[in-house]
Amino acid sequence: MRKELPAKYYLAHFNELLTFINTQCRHLLEQKHIDFITKVNNLSEQAQCMLSRIFSRKPLLVAIHTLNYDEIPSPTQAIDELKNAGLIAHPSHNDYQHLLAHLTKPALLELLAPFTAAVNIKKSATKAQLVAQACDFFTNKLEYLTPVYSQFIINNRADIYEYFEFLYIGRLSSGDINHQNSFVLRDLGVRATRQSHNQSLARFDTLDEAKSNYALNRFRLAFKSAQTDDDYHDLAHNVIAQQAQGTLAITLKNKLLLRLYQQLKKVNAVISFSILNACENSSEATEIQIREQYRQGNKDWVKAKLEEIVENPVTDDLLYFADDFLMRKFNKQTRSRLSTMLADTKCVIEIDEIYRGDVEQGVAQYYENQGFQTFNTENTLWQSLFGLVFWHELYVETPHPPCNEFDLFPHVLRTNSFYQLQHQQINTLLTQLQTPDDLLKHVCKNAARYFEQPNGLFRWHSELLKPLEVLILNSPITALKSHLKNMTMRFLELKDGYPDLMILKDGTVYFEEVKAPGDKLRRNQLTTIDNLKQSGFNVQIAAVNWVNDPNRIYSVVDIETTGSLKGGNRITEIGLVKMQHGKVIETWSTLVNPQIRIPKFIVSLTGITDAMVASAPSFEQIADTLVSKLQGSIFVAHNVNFDYGFIRKECEMAGISFKMPKLCTVVESRKAFTGLKSYSLGNLSKYFNLSLTNHHRALADASATAELLLLIQQSA
Repeated sequence: MRKELPAKYYLAHFNELLTFINTQCRHLLEQKHIDFITKVNNLSEQAQCMLSRIFSRKPLLVAIHTLNYDEIPSPTQAIDELKNAGLIAHPSHNDYQHLLAHLTKPALLELLAPFTAAVNIKKSATKAQLVAQACDFFTNKLEYLTPVYSQFIINNRADIYEYFEFLYIGRLSSGDINHQNSFVLRDLGVRATRQSHNQSLARFDTLDEAKSNYALNRFRLAFKSAQTDDDYHDLAHNVIAQQAQGTLAITLKNKLLLRLYQQLKKVNAVISFSILNACENSSEATEIQIREQYRQGNKDWVKAKLEEIVENPVTDDLLYFADDFLMRKFNKQTRSRLSTMLADTKCVIEIDEIYRGDVEQGVAQYYENQGFQTFNTENTLWQSLFGLVFWHELYVETPHPPCNEFDLFPHVLRTNSFYQLQHQQINTLLTQLQTPDDLLKHVCKNAARYFEQPNGLFRWHSELLKPLEVLILNSPITALKSHLKNMTMRFLELKDGYPDLMILKDGTVYFEEVKAPGDKLRRNQLTTIDNLKQSGFNVQIAAVNWVNDPNRIYSVVDIETTGSLKGGNRITEIGLVKMQHGKVIETWSTLVNPQIRIPKFIVSLTGITDAMVASAPSFEQIADTLVSKLQGSIFVAHNVNFDYGFIRKECEMAGISFKMPKLCTVVESRKAFTGLKSYSLGNLSKYFNLSLTNHHRALADASATAELLLLIQQSA
């Protein structure tokens, strides 16, 4: 059921925002901002309601006839009061292009109708064509548009109110995520917030810092809407001229400049280099400059710059680049370190090519078949461990607490200043964690205390602690603490690039980065792998060779359900036929109690009634049995995404992770038997004389699909 928002809802949060600005952000305001607040406070309540409603709109222009709300008894009076206060205005001749673009196609046709003698208007024309015609025609006849202006008001929220929202949210959006809509999404349960937050704080220390960040955020939106080279040139000049105050502003300015460089490098070499030179402490800009200078033959400059980086590196990533570039370009080494690491790997694994779509799953299955325990970890393992170890330091006792309930990612991590600002807290905590048991208890305590509190580091789920427990209890405590400390010092460098798999073998964990043929090792992976190794972890690269495994086991599955995959429909029956070497090695089926009524049209289709499933087990009761039977095989079905998707959804509801390779006999039939009119199971069964004796019952359909699979394999 949709939750109804109360009357004057927008006004309540409009006032809440102004209160926050007036009490927490006075040091970030100019006189025009203070004057705006004063004008708003002097308005009647209905005028305040109207202003909050206007500011909640997205378009630059708002049609007056749409501004009718239950909480505003006299819209015309409210609009007049806002105009008299100078808070809103009608569009003028300067806005005529915006006005024409805002009008609907019927409205444009009506506007141009009196001028058909001068304008060749076609009703079949697109809106864009009509807008272009209207702009050309009215350029020198703007007086004809004056009556239209009075039907609209300018939504000038960007002048002041948008700045207020930026102070609160910390980011501008071209979409519908603003202050008002953030609260709407929160109260509708769509957007997660920190419910324990009880005080909103200013996110900037000085007016210059706030204005700098705001201006750069506006440039970020301008980049998204830029279309021509001239647009990008103008934007580049503006961004270069904009002073960046504070770490966040510097980071954003660098990102914008690098995007502009990529946009303009083939258009204007001079300005593209000025863009790179304007970047502040940007490893990416430095790398681009070095590569380009080398391409132009400035080798002495390049060598000196590389040696300077090696001597005093800003980041590990830039160091690896400089070291590699020196070796390959000046010391005649033929391969980069990344290529050498990948080529020299001693771990080569043959994996069934059925796993081409998910090589990590194939390698995990390879080790599980040997009796090892594997976990797909990648970045989630270390980010969740880091967040749970340092939750108190990141979210509770921190010099930069979240500014409001919508702030999920810690400020000290965004600015890479966590260890610099809180090294005493961090070192004290790590010193207290003397054993793996100490660390595990600390992690579990924080998990229990802060469970399901939104954060910007990881997603809560029922299996979160399982891999963490394996990691902690089967790793040297010195290695764990060393890498965690490195993450506090250089979080932005070490937040990603982690190996795909964690494997538990003989009571010890090690990590494996999986690379299929053609895959490359990225530098951020090299950075993270080196840090893990230096901390004391065993990390290796597994190079995969694809093979066609003749011993594959195929699990041909069919399910019957109460309806489509979308909605609350459930499984009513499962049929399974396992095959190997072209022979059936096992069959299994069961009715399933869906715990909801079966619709009449489904009963007529399948013959499965509520009475038949009343005493059948629920899916949760047979889930472990089903997953066990499917393990180590290929999931096959006719229209596989339906059957696979239903079983995965049911497994998730039962708290079981479900993932396996799949094969679709519809897709394979189209490849093997081209030109047929229909590839439904019923029609294929008739065409090939398959044994489909009881269509739309699970085991019968699974058996027919198994026969079809054999025909497909024989046709290859």
